[in-house]
Order: sequence, then structure tokens, then C-alpha cells
Amino acid sequence: MKAPLSPAQERLWALQRLEPGNSAYNCHLVRRLEGPLDRAAFDRAVALVAARHESLRTRFVEEDGVPWAVAGTPATVDWRRAADEAEAVELVADLVGRPFDLMAGTPVRISVIEIADADPAEHVLCVVPHHMVADGWSLQILLADLAECYDASVAGRAPELAPLPIQPSDFARWQRRRDERAAPFWLERLADPPPPDLPFRAAGTASGRGGFHRIEIPPEVARGLERVGRERRATLFMVLTAAYQALISRHTGRRDVLVGTAVAARERAGLEPIVGFLSQVVVLRGDLSDDPAFAELVDRTRADAVTALGRPAVPFERFAQPSEILVPSLFILHNQTPGRDGSFGGLTMSRFEDGYRQAKVDICIDAWHDGSRILMSINYDVGLFEEADIALLGERFLRLLESAAADPRERVSRLAMADPATEPVPVPIEVPVEPVPFTLGGPPDAVALICGDDWITYGNLDERAGEVAERLRAAGVTTGDLVGVRLPRSVELIATLLAVWRLGAAYLPLDPDDPDERVALLAEPAHHVVTSEGVVPGGGVGRYPGAAYVIPTSGTTGVPRGVVAERAGVEARVRWMREAYRLGARDRVVQFSALSFDAHVEEVFPALAAGAALVLLPDGAATLPDLLRSAAGREVTVLDLPTAYWHRLVDVIDEIAWPAGLRLVILGGEQVMAPSVERWRDRFGDTVRLLNTYGPTEATVIATVAELGAADARRRPSIGTAIGGASAAVLDERGEAAPAGVVGELALGGIGVARGYLGRPGLTAGRFVPDPYNPGGRRYLTGDRARWRADGGLEFLGRADDQLKVRGFRIEPGEVESHLLRHPEVAQAYVTARQDDLVAYYAGTADPVDLRADLVARLPRQLVPTVWARLDALPLTKGGKVDRSALPKPERAGAAERVAPRTDAEEFVASIWCALLGLPEVGVYEDFFELGGHSLLATRMAARIRAGIGVEVPIRVLFEQSTVAGLAEVLEDLLLAEMAAEE
Repeated sequence: MKAPLSPAQERLWALQRLEPGNSAYNCHLVRRLEGPLDRAAFDRAVALVAARHESLRTRFVEEDGVPWAVAGTPATVDWRRAADEAEAVELVADLVGRPFDLMAGTPVRISVIEIADADPAEHVLCVVPHHMVADGWSLQILLADLAECYDASVAGRAPELAPLPIQPSDFARWQRRRDERAAPFWLERLADPPPPDLPFRAAGTASGRGGFHRIEIPPEVARGLERVGRERRATLFMVLTAAYQALISRHTGRRDVLVGTAVAARERAGLEPIVGFLSQVVVLRGDLSDDPAFAELVDRTRADAVTALGRPAVPFERFAQPSEILVPSLFILHNQTPGRDGSFGGLTMSRFEDGYRQAKVDICIDAWHDGSRILMSINYDVGLFEEADIALLGERFLRLLESAAADPRERVSRLAMADPATEPVPVPIEVPVEPVPFTLGGPPDAVALICGDDWITYGNLDERAGEVAERLRAAGVTTGDLVGVRLPRSVELIATLLAVWRLGAAYLPLDPDDPDERVALLAEPAHHVVTSEGVVPGGGVGRYPGAAYVIPTSGTTGVPRGVVAERAGVEARVRWMREAYRLGARDRVVQFSALSFDAHVEEVFPALAAGAALVLLPDGAATLPDLLRSAAGREVTVLDLPTAYWHRLVDVIDEIAWPAGLRLVILGGEQVMAPSVERWRDRFGDTVRLLNTYGPTEATVIATVAELGAADARRRPSIGTAIGGASAAVLDERGEAAPAGVVGELALGGIGVARGYLGRPGLTAGRFVPDPYNPGGRRYLTGDRARWRADGGLEFLGRADDQLKVRGFRIEPGEVESHLLRHPEVAQAYVTARQDDLVAYYAGTADPVDLRADLVARLPRQLVPTVWARLDALPLTKGGKVDRSALPKPERAGAAERVAPRTDAEEFVASIWCALLGLPEVGVYEDFFELGGHSLLATRMAARIRAGIGVEVPIRVLFEQSTVAGLAEVLEDLLLAEMAAEE
């Protein structure tokens, strides 16, 4: 007869089916038995225990995708023989670590290994049930029942065991009803969960392989913690859990912390003596807001635990997030000490190495109180954590517990954790770099600029810059002015930047592709504006002596904020880059970045100062693959690329015509992914230097750098250490320098720190603050989360606020939301990111087509959402914030009158678009960019066309022909031209 599974069993079934080779959910009981063992009596004992416990004779089947428990063959003893203890250890490790096929039979192994060379006789009892049929409580019951049945069998009597009124199948039916009743409570309680941050956790995928680190809390500290519990009417479990939450919060900077724990779930009469999977994982939500005293945190944890443990059935399958988001780690206090010596039917029983080397979650801490000490075992996934880091975490946990026991009135942020004697806090050290006045570094007849088929020498560029300077001077431009520059990528653009620099003025880049309304807003502070038509006066009134440029960035209020960079900072950066990048006259450097991003400074000025040739992209950055296939591109030696763009190039690495002389690639803009580094190194090894740089506009281009190597293909690549002329510090919640592994806000100092925000003194004062390590200097509080690694490098961990990075663009969602809320038919708006898409959720009657058109007329393309979701109302948490976990997955809107592909060429193009954009279908007149496409995807589209039909399509054509129909027609023409050429 088949029986339903409990909800917990169903979740475990799904996990095992997803990863059939995973043995993390193997339970195990391993004991050494000393003395003569009666085999026949032991076999009879196992048969009696299997007959008593339904779980030991249960197997599982699946019908129409639904798993069921059915009667199976009872578990029997597998008798084995090992030559010595070392071989026994190997056998046990194999038995414990071998995965189960849940549909192949009863998932229980009961083995007895005789150690041949032992004198007196020794055996190892190894019981390995899958978690589907047993839990930790069950193992103790199983051991006790087995000992009783063995005793009785040896004595020739019936075992003295009370009948079992309930079996696991009965519990499963009851639990299904209970889970349904508990679901509303948990769905509300775990709404909008925090990110699953853990101390020292590296990026990557969990391996399922576990490591262990053990710590011991001495008796005096244990007594102090018990005293705290008595004073706060809390159990030792609540006190230890509060301390663990504090440990996580101190390392991650999070004030909302989720920690799972396991409860036996045997409160109902008759459940105590059964073997089965009854335990439940309960999620505790630690509230560390307002930096409470530890005693107050214990109070909060007690209230949370009492409420949560009274409703243990967490319906994980009802949440949009995977369980690892809700339970990133576990803390469990057991009521029995592991491996305690005892007796078994007259035999001496003791602990034996179990060989368990798996990890169910990222971190699981098992704790036992033996009456005096508290013993803890930290089980961690070796794919995510370094052994040394976990050891350090254990030391810090012990120190934090000592501090909490000594003075529970101390605030959590003040509890002792890192030992200053053994863990010196990284102190920002700036290696000074003196600014050197910028001048063109090439001889007059050397090539300075290459733009398409045109080129210009250093002598000619110097003349052009002088001519532009004269025109600007004649128009009234003088030292300290701000000059708006709205020019396409061209020789004229570079000459204009040089001219502004020579006049001692600062330039304000204005993107020619931005809407006129946006350009007018950005250009307001400029004294003059240079366009293709000439120099026109502006309305600016302030003076900016010593400034180099003003770069507008996205602002939370809807108004862009302009960052004023100092000339000295730029000159110091140029000097450092020339030396660090080893730039020289033989280099060919691609000018990739748009002028509206300060990355152009790193490309233009160091190259020209070093006498290298600057290779322009007149048709835009997306046309880089086209350039690399050209004669000029084949000579490129240095590429400076946004990380997001580089990731896409690596996706099609074999389709790119990489120059033979390429020696340096500089990345920046967002986190580098380890798999991309691995693929890059597989292609280039160490022949091309790969640098990962970091720096917000407010720190003048970059402030840190890391040279990526083989190790960065296996872990989250670092952003390195401070460059010359810069300093970096990680600040904890008190604004003090944080030790290694502790997440805090990254602060940057040095000569590159910008002057501030144009016309925003309040905002400037809040983000640009005095630098305690540099008297008289300032540092910039980036709002970025980071931590020091043990090797001295920095890890970038995202934003502390709501700022987004989408395809390498820095976006304040508030700017987009403010524009949406100005629309009379929008009541609520929330903007977020999903992979490469900027997503707008809104409540109101406005048509998304109209909203998009309105934003296109006001904002740059990167600030216009590519995916829209209209709701009746935005879901809110009890605190009134948008419940991100309750937001539905947005769908791109389809065309009202979609025309299906009509030709083979249109079918081919449409299939590529669907794959790249994640759409089921597209119409032939829909626009690639309106559907969510962007320049990075355009690069991949060109590669797929080349791979599919062998036709080379210039990327600029993909921008000009952005519909299926238009591009298909181009492909047909190209194919016909190739056929004609072959004839």
C-alpha cells in the first residue's frame, strides 16, 4: 500500500532527484564495538528492529511525477572484514559517503566491519540511513532499540520494547495538514528576505563537500552564557543563537539575519520512539537594528524563537526563493553529546571515525553542552570557504561569546571579536604619486589618432588642438570655465578635450545620443557648449579653477549629480597608468568608452602622454569586434573594457578576431566572474595581462587594481589593492577600520578624490569626509560593500544602498522612479534589475508603451527599463517597504499585432533573437532594442549569425537594421553577394 510523503520528504526527494550524486543527506551512526560479537544474535536483532520500524523497510516510487512511500525489503546486515583499522576507516568513509538511489530499494545500509588484526576482537557498526527515513533523533532510538534487541537475542528472550502506536506514514499525513495551516504565518514572516550573506563566503557554487572545524567553549564562559539566559528567561539555545546572529551581522554588516535550526518535531504523544524523518528546519529572523545590547538581542531572539518554534512547518516550496536564500546556515544545539562511550549488549562501545565529508548547507554549526563545556563543530562547504577562514571565524565566535558572557549590556557592535594582537587591522597606506603636467608624448611624425580609415600624427593633433583652443578663447573661454562638449567620436572630439585642458578650463561631456531635454538639463552649469555646429554660450555662472572635468552620474532625486574631478588627480592618475600599464610608443590603445563615462580618461590621456596611438571607434563601442577584424584592429595592443562587455566577448571568445599583439586588457565597472577568467586563461594563459580595476567617478577613474591569475578562475576575483596616489579602507558600522573578513563600506582617499558634487554642498559633505589617516586630506565614502581577504586583497560585494549596476551602467533607481511617478497615470513605481534587464514595476493605468516613450524622450537609453510589469498595487511588507519577494516575474510585452516570420531568413533571425532575449516568439517588425536588446547582445548576435550561416555582419548594421525583417533582408543581400563573388 502506498503512502504520501510529508512535505519535508517531498522537498528532500526533489533535491535528491535534482542531484542524484549528492550524499549530503546521508545520516550516519558509527561506533566501535570491543569484545566478542554474536553474529547470529546481531542478525536477529536487526530483523526485529526492521520489523518494528516502518522506515527500515520503506522504499520510494514515483507515479506521474508524484513520489510515494511503499513497502520494501527490510534492511539486513552487510558483514565485512578489514585487515586493519586503516582499511576499516576507508570502508566506513565509502559507506557513509556513497549516495543512495532512492528508487532502487530501501535507502538504509547496516554494516558491521570486523577488524581482523584487533586483539581483543573489535567490530565497527556503521548504520547509514538516508534522511528520507531517519533524522538525528532517530539514530539514538535506533541504537538503543538495536542494543535492546541484541541483548534479548543473546539471552534468548523477547525484547522489552513498548509497541509503537504511530508510524512515519501516519506522521506524514498529519504533517501535511499541519503545514497547510502554518503556511500563512511563514509566508508573512519571511517576506522580503535579506541576502544570504555569510562571513568569508566566496562566490561560486556549493560543492556539497564538507570540511569540519571544532571549537570548545570553556566551562567559565559556558556558565556565563547560562547566567545570561537565566537573567533574560532564555534557554542556552537562544543565547547561543543570538551570539551566532551577532557574529554573522558583525561580519556581513546585515541587520536582518536569517538562521535555520532543526527541531525534533516530536511534541505529539507517541512520536518520541519512532524512527523516521520527523525533524523540521525552522527559520529564525534576527533583528539587529539599532545596534542593541547583547542582552536585548537575547530578548529579541527569545521572542522570535518562541513564536517560530511553535509553528515548525516552514513551507519552503511556497516561496519564490530557493531554500538556500531562507536558510543560508544552520545553528543546532543538541541535547546529547556525540560519541559518548557506553555499552552495547555487554560490548564496550566508543566513537569511531565516521568519514562524513559532506555539507548540506553553506555553514552548519552543531553544538553540545556536556554539563561543563560547550563543544561546537562547524561544518562548511569547501567549495565556498577556506579552511583558514573558518578557523578564524571559530576563534572570533569564541571571543565574541567570552565578551557577551562577561558583559551582556555591551552593544553588539562593541563585543570583542578580532584579537588586535594576532589580527592587525589593515591600515590605509597611500604611496604618493606626484602629478606631472599633461603633454602630448609622441614625436610630431608619429601616429597619434586612428579613426576608421583616417589617421593623424602628433604634430597635426597638436595643431588641431591649438586651433580649437583659439576658437574657444575667441568665444570667451578662460581658466576655470566649464565647457560642455557634445561631439561624436572623432578627431575633433579629442582635439577639443586637449584644447579645453590647455586653456585651464574643465569639460562637461554631453552624449550626442541623449535626448535634447536631458542634454539641456546637464548643460545648465556650462559657460559654453561645443557642438558640431560650433561654440555656443551657456548659462553657467560659477567658476571651477583647478577642475579637470565634470561627469554627470545618476541621482536618486531624478536630477543627475555632477562629479567635479581635480586636475591634479587626473595628472597623478595619468602618470601612474603610464607606468603601471607600461604604455609606450609601440602601443595601439582602443578608445572604447563613451565620453560620458570617466573611463575615457584612462584610455585617452595616458596613451597620448606615452606617445601611443589611440584607435577610435567612430560607430560606437559596440563595433569593437568589427574594428578588431580590420587592419587597424589587428595592431591593437591594449584594450580597456567594461567588465560586462568583456563577459559577453568571453562568451564568444573563439568568434572574436583577437589581435596577435594584444598584451593588456583592463577591466572595470562591475564584478568580474571567475568562470570568465577561467575561459579567458584557457585561451590566452599568461600571454595577456588581465587587470581588474575598481573606482567610482568620485575617485577619478580607478582607485584599486588586481592582476588576475589562475587562482581567480576558482574564486571571486579581487579588486586588489590601492594604486599609487590612492588609499582604501573598509569601515565597519562605527566608521572604524574593519579587520579581514568583516564587510563594511569601502572608503577611498588620496589625490584622486574628487572635489565633490557640482552645486550640491550638502551631498558633498555627507560623502566626502576628512581622512583620519591623511591630515588635511579627504576620503570618499563609496556606499560599496567590501572586505579584506586574508591575502591582503579587497573583495567587492555590491552596494549598501539601492544603487544598481546594469550592463556596467551605474543607475540610481530613484531617478527612473521619480520620472515614472510624474506621469498622471502612475500611482506607484519600483525599479530594479534582473540580470541584464532594468525592470519597472508600477501600479496605475498607464500603458507601458507610452511610459517607455516618455522616458526615451527624457533619459539616456541605459536608464530606460527594458521590461515592464503593471500591477494593481505593489506588494508591501508589514513595514511598508516593497516586498521584493512577492513581485511577480515580469514578462516582456508582446506586440499587439505580431507578424510571424515569413521567410527562412526571418525565421533564422527570429530564432537568434528569441534565444538571446529569452522570448518564446518575436514579430518581424518588432525592434531588438525595444524588446530589451543592447549592445552586448548585439555582439553575441553577430557571432551567432557568423556561426550559423558564415556571413560577417558589421555590428553597426545591427543597430541600423534593428527589426527581424530589416536584418533578414540584409542577410539575404549579403548571401547573394557572396554567391555572386564565388561565381
